[in-house]
Amino acid sequence: MTMVQRSISIQLIWTDRPFPQRAVAAAAAGFDLVDLWDRRTSDLDNLAKACADNGIGINGFFGNRDHGLCDPAQRDAVLEEIGRNLDEAVRVGARQLHVFSNAIAEGGMVVPIPEVPRAAAICVGLETLAAAAELAEGSGVQLMLEHLNPVHLPGYLWDDASVAGMVARQLDHPGVRAVFDTYHQQLGGGRLVDNLLSMWPWLGRIDIAGVPGRCEPGCGEIDFAYLNSVITNKGWDGTVTFEVTPSDGNPDHAVEAINRLFHGGRVSA
Repeated sequence: MTMVQRSISIQLIWTDRPFPQRAVAAAAAGFDLVDLWDRRTSDLDNLAKACADNGIGINGFFGNRDHGLCDPAQRDAVLEEIGRNLDEAVRVGARQLHVFSNAIAEGGMVVPIPEVPRAAAICVGLETLAAAAELAEGSGVQLMLEHLNPVHLPGYLWDDASVAGMVARQLDHPGVRAVFDTYHQQLGGGRLVDNLLSMWPWLGRIDIAGVPGRCEPGCGEIDFAYLNSVITNKGWDGTVTFEVTPSDGNPDHAVEAINRLFHGGRVSA
């Protein structure tokens, strides 16, 4: 039986060391996978070697950042960008590419989509995603629709989990799935359980972090024990990624909190 795969984003934790050493720490802490942000800043080749040497894998990284999926002027450019990152994902055995409705500039600023109606921009995204899904067919890499919060990232089109879920549902392609991110959803639309369950058939990954602070579960206002019981009772057997900043600066304490609520120990597919 397939088991839940636990991944940890090494963008925000063990930041006192290079990315390959962060992967070593993730393996030692019992995670199955690591997630990245922009693979161009992550020393990808040495990171992949560190993962292979320590018995873990790369779950995913950004499929696009420089160009937006929902910008009609950037269709060719974003498909080329996704194609390049898809080639890199296949090369290092990554499972997912994180894809965004908008371009994300340096510093995390959202690049606005030109003044077109919201529904029209979403349709552009659907058409471009269909072409991107064709690129990814047969690769073993899924495209993951990332929703972000409108508090810190105003202007981002997929600004709620329900929007990402709707896009995945309308496209209805097995190679395209939506992310459910507790941090972004709590800051935006909330109603975590209702939104999680509504997008369940099109769900590809669950991202865990608390509010406020994007810290480990057990800190802040989200009842992660209850949320985990819902996830478990529904029979989730995919990836759960912990994208957390240690609340007290100590990665060991963050990992201990993750293990208390989301079960430690390496599992296998």
